[in-house]
Amino acid sequence: MASEEKKYTPEFKKEVAQKALDRNKKNLDKLSDKYEVPVSVILMWTTEYEKGGEDVFVDPEEEEQRPVKDHEEVDVEIADKDVAKSVEHGVMFDDLNIKRLVFWSVFGVILVAIFVKALFEMYQYNAQSIQERVSADSEYYQVNQLKRDAEDQLNSFGVVDLENGVYRIPIDSAINEIAAEKE
Repeated sequence: MASEEKKYTPEFKKEVAQKALDRNKKNLDKLSDKYEVPVSVILMWTTEYEKGGEDVFVDPEEEEQRPVKDHEEVDVEIADKDVAKSVEHGVMFDDLNIKRLVFWSVFGVILVAIFVKALFEMYQYNAQSIQERVSADSEYYQVNQLKRDAEDQLNSFGVVDLENGVYRIPIDSAINEIAAEKE
């Protein structure tokens, strides 16, 4: 068997790899014996040939010696004028629909304005209802306070006018005294 250090020509590598592929990478031992190349090297060449195609085994020295092909110019006729103009400029022509753009912009601004106005109205409504509740609670508190003060005055002893000798007595006591006088 030959050593792996041995140099093989690109044509030889291509031929061995092609035969290995024709056999579906099976029975590579016979192929190895026939060409005196290790099975691992044949598998490596086969994989390279599958991935890289025909030009994978070209020697760098040969590649430098090969003439470089110039790019061929190809004339292509395009029926669609817009596409032809786009290809000529290298970009796709973009025609803005100004009417649609203006419509959706105005529509969006109006929607945002309506939304902001609705938020403002909701704020004012809530502020007003809270103020009414607070004021109702405040009136209720004031009325209750006045009732308690009046009840305290009706049910307690106190001085109304000290110089004239006017005093206040609880209403229950005053009613009892008036009733006792009439009896």
